[in-house]
Amino acid sequence: MPDAGTIGLIALGLLVGAVSAVTPFLPVEAYVIGLAVQNTQTVAVAGAVAAAMGQTVGKVLLFTTARGATSSRWLTRLRDRGAKEAAEIAAAEEAGEQPPGGPVKRALRPVGRWLKRVNALGVRLLSGRWGPAVVFLSGSVGIPPLLAIAFYAGTSRMSLKAFIVTCLAGRTVRFVALALVPDLVPDLF
Repeated sequence: MPDAGTIGLIALGLLVGAVSAVTPFLPVEAYVIGLAVQNTQTVAVAGAVAAAMGQTVGKVLLFTTARGATSSRWLTRLRDRGAKEAAEIAAAEEAGEQPPGGPVKRALRPVGRWLKRVNALGVRLLSGRWGPAVVFLSGSVGIPPLLAIAFYAGTSRMSLKAFIVTCLAGRTVRFVALALVPDLVPDLF
């Protein structure tokens, strides 16, 4: 039976994982490595699994927020207004006229078009059969960032169950590997 201090460290891993899932300012990896350096391998692995569970809970919050936002009336109005502006710009350009908006707005249009293409690609990729693999890769390696992937997955056709399973698996692989680093390379620590 683990003592209260060990249970506290594991519970803290769950909390740090959950908080760091929604903010980039608290790296859970630092907690897992610190836990591994200061404690036994068993405690480090248990804390790593708890951190993975906390991360998954936080990422599910982002996923469900994005999923709910796609049906938001405010976002629907914003999307409709953007579509109307895009149609006005296209009509002005087709007629050979200066598009509406000031010079800054005109200068940023190519960036906006590029972001729309990237967004569409991300949603399309996560909606297909490769979606769970992308979430697992992101969760285990960190590329692409899981913070962004959680939002994209929420707007895609990916099921919540598939997201939870692949996110938890990827995060567990990542954090357990970090927890084992001090034992694999003892001369560094």
